[in-house]
Amino acid sequence: MHHSDLTIWTLFVAAGLSVAIVLGAFVTALVISQRRRIAVERAHSQRLLAAQEEERSRVARELHDDALQRVAVIRHELEQIALKASPDAVRRINGVSGELEDLGTVLRTAAHQLHPSVVEKAGLVRALGALADEFGRTTGLEVQLALPAADLRVAPGVGIAAYRIAQEALRNVVRHAGVTQADLALEVRDGTLTLSIADAGKGFAADVPRPEDGLGLIAMGQRAVTAGGRLTVTPRPGGGTVVTATLPSGESP
Repeated sequence: MHHSDLTIWTLFVAAGLSVAIVLGAFVTALVISQRRRIAVERAHSQRLLAAQEEERSRVARELHDDALQRVAVIRHELEQIALKASPDAVRRINGVSGELEDLGTVLRTAAHQLHPSVVEKAGLVRALGALADEFGRTTGLEVQLALPAADLRVAPGVGIAAYRIAQEALRNVVRHAGVTQADLALEVRDGTLTLSIADAGKGFAADVPRPEDGLGLIAMGQRAVTAGGRLTVTPRPGGGTVVTATLPSGESP
């Protein structure tokens, strides 16, 4: 090989290496930029959900501390009036008092749905148990539970996310599945929390969009992603649907 040929070959190799280095640096910068963008979006979503939960908490407190107290005061006043009223008036007063009692129940349920303080006070396991009982009382849906025997000390944001996902998934069963029973299971292993809600209802074809794939499913997915996990919705073998949330538990020692 002549000296000129060797020089050209050396320049060619050097140019190739330079291009490879530039491409490598570009790809690395692109990956870093993508990771930063995802981190920023996740942080923004976390702040947004935290703000929403705080607003829900504020409204729930107002319902509990203001509206429910007023209902109680009005019922008490009616009872006092009934002591001196005619029999016909007492019957009417009792009817109004019964309506107020129903209104109080509605307000308490709304306050609980807006801000499930039971997650903070009693823990996720007991909160899910209470949620299953609530669906049984209010909708007739029988929820079969498979929960850890002991409560779990998970990160607060993860606990709220899991509870909200379970709440929305059970609503979807009531609205769309056409069944009166669902299975709810919770497991934490190796720092990962797995929550699943399954039903043996109508199910769906994986390649056919469903009308219920709306805001509820989107909200569940966003909560899972914001908590650092993911959500899957799959057909259940034999018919039905399985909603699975996989989240980092952030479990305390």
